Amino acid sequence: MTGDWPVALGILVVGVIWIQIFVDYRRKLGKIMPTVSQVSTRRNEITKEIDDGATALQSITGKMASSRKELDDLEERRIELQLQLNPLEMLMIPAGRLRMGTNTPGREDENPEHLVSVKAYYIDKYEVTNLQYKEFVQVTGHRSPSHWRNNTFPDARLADHPVVNVSWDDAKTYCDWVCKRLPSEAEWERAALDDGRNEYSWRGSSNADNANFDNPDGKTTPVDRYPNGKSGLGAWDMCGNVSEWVADWYDSKYYQTSPESDPKGPDGGHQKCHRGGGYHENRMGVRAKSRHMAMSSVSNDYIGFRCALDESLEEED
Repeated sequence: MTGDWPVALGILVVGVIWIQIFVDYRRKLGKIMPTVSQVSTRRNEITKEIDDGATALQSITGKMASSRKELDDLEERRIELQLQLNPLEMLMIPAGRLRMGTNTPGREDENPEHLVSVKAYYIDKYEVTNLQYKEFVQVTGHRSPSHWRNNTFPDARLADHPVVNVSWDDAKTYCDWVCKRLPSEAEWERAALDDGRNEYSWRGSSNADNANFDNPDGKTTPVDRYPNGKSGLGAWDMCGNVSEWVADWYDSKYYQTSPESDPKGPDGGHQKCHRGGGYHENRMGVRAKSRHMAMSSVSNDYIGFRCALDESLEEED
């Protein structure tokens, strides 16, 4: 029996070791199990959050669709009201004939004088003002003129001045928004000169009391500053203050082949026309027959615009 005690001792030692291993295992397992439980709980929580998020997204998507429809309905209503309002705020220019251009030597792009007939249409009584353009910028998010700050003109006193630093593209976008369009050269000149027998929108020669031109200060003036300068058909500031974008492409020889009835300008080109001359021009530059041109992307502080409207569109409504 005395010879068996080493074996018994070995068995005891091994048993103690295994017991220690088992205890350590249970201790580590005890630490791991809460972690596994936490992971499972968190997984369930995340799954619920995802489901809740999907439900919320569906709700938001539905609300967005409803809001989008409301906005579309409001825009449709705005257009309806704009179409009703436009003729009330504009001048009705009756159908008529005018003498466009001149036979004066040295003014090649104005040669020759030629008779043109124009259908009845509407045109803005005044140039588009800063205040009007501000509403357009704020509602549509369209870029503001380069000299504006925080999407508005820098001086409240300029509210009734013509908007400037707008390109031809900007002007067209505004006209589209108010359900109008830019006038053609022929329509612009008809509104300025009636039958085209004068050089300026008023009867007689150049007169500083009738328009803002040859201005040493280089500034615009309110669109209703010069009542003596309005045309016989009632349009203000057709000569001076700011030159005005029109729809036509510019071609220096267009008058040589211009159609007699409602000419709309060339089919294409590199520059767009603007008419009337700005405050910086001399008396020759603000003549209503004087033609000016610039790239459609150009904007500066002496070009603005006014809008026109087909009479037929108003009649259909």
